[in-house]
Amino acid sequence: MKKNLVILFLVLLTIVNIAALATFAYHRFHPKGPFHPVDRPNTPERFIKRELGLGEEQAKEFQSQAKRFQEEIEPIRDSLEAKRSDLMNEIMAEKPNRDKLNQLSEEIGALQVRLEKRTTMRLLEEKSLLTPEQQKKFFSLFKERQDRTRGSRDRKDRMERGPESPDFEGDR
Repeated sequence: MKKNLVILFLVLLTIVNIAALATFAYHRFHPKGPFHPVDRPNTPERFIKRELGLGEEQAKEFQSQAKRFQEEIEPIRDSLEAKRSDLMNEIMAEKPNRDKLNQLSEEIGALQVRLEKRTTMRLLEEKSLLTPEQQKKFFSLFKERQDRTRGSRDRKDRMERGPESPDFEGDR
């Protein structure tokens, strides 16, 4: 009787493990369907659509442009990452080659320029899809985000510098 219970237990345990592995494999390797931002409530696309009051056509075009933009800049970002890695490796070398460091720095700068220009073009493309009121709101949100980023950078800089020195010259 005990032997039968142990065998039954092992069979059930095996079935549960197989089911768990099959579920894991399905979710890990099953190709995902097309992306629908409507299905995900907290995506940047959904936020922009809601905040700007975009119509369906505007939202579709925004999404299409965002996808194209990501496809265009991904190789640039990958190249930037590789060049920065090469630069760091050269800096860490026993005897860094200054000509190579200068060359890598210039290549990184050129990639950053390409990225900045493409980002600017994307903003102009997005702007062209918006009404004047939506443009005001869009750039207001954009500026607000920039200010938050700048503010957090300023706080980080202040923390790294330590407490401010007193200004004794103003007391004279």
